[in-house]
Amino acid sequence: MATIDPSAHEQLAIERKARAWAWSVCWLMFASTVLNYMDRQSMTLVGTQIKGEFRLTNVDFGWVLAAFQLSYALFQVPAGFLVDRWNVRWAYAGAVAWWSLAGMAAAYAPNLAILLVMRALLGIGESFNWPCALRVTGTILPPADRSLGNGIFNSGAAIGAVITPVVVTLLTVRYGWRTAFVAVGTLGFVWVVVWLIVVGGPHKQRFEGRKPATPPPDDEFEEGSGRRLSSEAIAGFSGVTLASVLLALSAIWIGRPAIWWGIALLMIGVLLTARVLPLSSLKGADWAESLGAVVRQRRFWILVLVSVTINVCWHFLVNWLPTYLKEDRALTGLAPLAQRFNALFHFEGSTKDLAVGFLTAVLFLAADFGNLMGGTLSRWFTRRGMSPVRARTVVMIGCTLLIPSGVWVGLVRSDALVVVLIGLMAMGTAAFMANYFSFAQEVSARHTGLIVGILGGLGNLCAAGFHPVAGAVKDTMGTFAPIFVVVGLLPFLGMGALAFGWGTSAADPKAD
Repeated sequence: MATIDPSAHEQLAIERKARAWAWSVCWLMFASTVLNYMDRQSMTLVGTQIKGEFRLTNVDFGWVLAAFQLSYALFQVPAGFLVDRWNVRWAYAGAVAWWSLAGMAAAYAPNLAILLVMRALLGIGESFNWPCALRVTGTILPPADRSLGNGIFNSGAAIGAVITPVVVTLLTVRYGWRTAFVAVGTLGFVWVVVWLIVVGGPHKQRFEGRKPATPPPDDEFEEGSGRRLSSEAIAGFSGVTLASVLLALSAIWIGRPAIWWGIALLMIGVLLTARVLPLSSLKGADWAESLGAVVRQRRFWILVLVSVTINVCWHFLVNWLPTYLKEDRALTGLAPLAQRFNALFHFEGSTKDLAVGFLTAVLFLAADFGNLMGGTLSRWFTRRGMSPVRARTVVMIGCTLLIPSGVWVGLVRSDALVVVLIGLMAMGTAAFMANYFSFAQEVSARHTGLIVGILGGLGNLCAAGFHPVAGAVKDTMGTFAPIFVVVGLLPFLGMGALAFGWGTSAADPKAD
């Protein structure tokens, strides 16, 4: 009779416990992403009240949305760089505490200017969520499981978008939008306590920051440069920064778009400067060396296009969907249900507000299903012999075919059919993003946080610039239908670049 080696049995038990712990961490990061989206999306759900209280047009409200996303975009890059080097256990906790406090503070904004500042501070804190989460999944999960792990935590975005319309709408109807902001922000501090407990104890060492690469020998530096950033690099980066600041300050005379152009010049200009300068001139500063290595990866630039196209689509849905449902659609079919809810719970708010809140929740529930299915399908294909790259690509192509469902909403009169079309669009977008994140993790293992930060920053930068455009189309044409056409077709550009330009090898064959 065969005997079981006790040590092998014990080792198997340890491995199972480690896997269970890793998946529990993924679900905890799912919760942080839920809170992340609750804090940011609260503003979109009270758009009507905000526009009324501060007398804003849709273009103005687009800039309110952009205030958050511009700071979010700008700080994603330093957030990614810092997450690679900091203890991510504490970085994650500090980020959630920061954005929760900023979300609560927005409730006390006495005027539009202070509200914009609070939204900008919210963006700074929230910029750490995805770099932190991707750094964690890259640390605790093997490559074959990362798409599912990423899908789990990223599905918190859709669940947050599901929960927020219900919670914020009900709180706003009864207590006002300011109370809703305080309630959502308070939940973040509960998460911080739980996070520090779960990833504490024997797991602490796994979350230590990564040390900078060992500097090369002195003879690899340009003569006379020592270990400091070269004067050539300092001049290049300083010139871009100065030009960006001057352009942003010109908003005083030429209007708010100059702020966006200034930030865009800074973010894109720094990347191009690092790409143009020789690597030898970037030696001596860890951030410059890391940036120089990243921008020389061909696959990085492919993912820039992917990130921009999918983020513009996703953030349009997240930020403008409640306004579209409230102002473009009649939603007469849901009015009786909302009236019954009012009578049952003694709410005195608008039946259409409640209908929009619940319908928005349903649509983002479809997005959550897409997140989980996107990761599950790629894992299923991988376990049946496909390479991880091919499996993700196949799933993402299917997602890209779902996203254009929203193109037809302007031609459809039936509210029920519009809900189905937008639901398919949201599902495809979320499933696409779950797999896109796994590609980002494989450009450079040592610079994952920085790469994710840059990609997220550029994606949100373009999404921020798109918000006032969407508002202008609504103010001018009275409908968001043309915008749905644009965002529905845009992901084809990114998918085409990924499918034909990525390749199948683990390493980037055309990296410099």
